[in-house]
Amino acid sequence: MTAQAIFLDTLLALTVASTWIGVLGMLRMREPMQALHYLSLPGTLGVIALTSAVFLETGPSPVAWKTLLIAFILLGINSVITHATARAFRTRDLGHWQPRDRDPMEFVPPASLSESPAPEETRP
Repeated sequence: MTAQAIFLDTLLALTVASTWIGVLGMLRMREPMQALHYLSLPGTLGVIALTSAVFLETGPSPVAWKTLLIAFILLGINSVITHATARAFRTRDLGHWQPRDRDPMEFVPPASLSESPAPEETRP
């Protein structure tokens, strides 16, 4: 087995692993809004590793350039689609997407701030 074949297998394994980690993370989350965060791993790392594997296997061929174009499109629209999906979830839950004063907000203070009081300033 050559070094190129090993590197190709590593890139493909990275693509599969990032996809499975994203799937397991999505299944683990309670809220759909939280599950959206796990789409970024296969949408970035998986796409980059797969595109690199295609370039490594075929060289600068038309197939590789088409794969690169698709990767750029996926990387570009990933955040837009995630934002639109989050807005749709918010609209479904609240009936609107604009922030309003009486909307429920999820705020979890950091553990270090909630356990100890704020230090007092002492000046000489």
